[in-house]
Order: sequence, then structure tokens, then C-alpha cells
Amino acid sequence: MEAVVLKPRSKSDMLFLLDFAKRIGVSAKTIDTEKMEDAKFISLIEEGLKTETVTRSEVMNALRA
Repeated sequence: MEAVVLKPRSKSDMLFLLDFAKRIGVSAKTIDTEKMEDAKFISLIEEGLKTETVTRSEVMNALRA
């Protein structure tokens, strides 16, 4: 099944969307986007820690590119 993600501009917009979903019989819930972003950032850091060791010059060359 697929899902739709909406990011409202304000708390009142969010409440409107939640109420609308309830009225039409669609399940809806809120999520904390900051926590999602933090979790993604943590996973990227952990992934980076598992990569092979590189030299300082390789890092500097990559940053210049």
C-alpha cells in the first residue's frame, strides 16, 4: 500500500488535515519531523563510520570537487 505525506504550514492547517482525514475515514497521525531528521543524520554518520579509512589528501580532494 502507498501513503501520502503532507507537511502543513501551521498548527491550524495540521488540525484541519487531521480532522478531514477522520471525517472521510482515513487513518492519520502526526510525526515529529525533527526527530526523523535527527534519526536520518545519525544513520548517515553511522554508515560513514563503517567505510574504509582514507587519507587526508583524499578528503581534501573530495572537498574541492
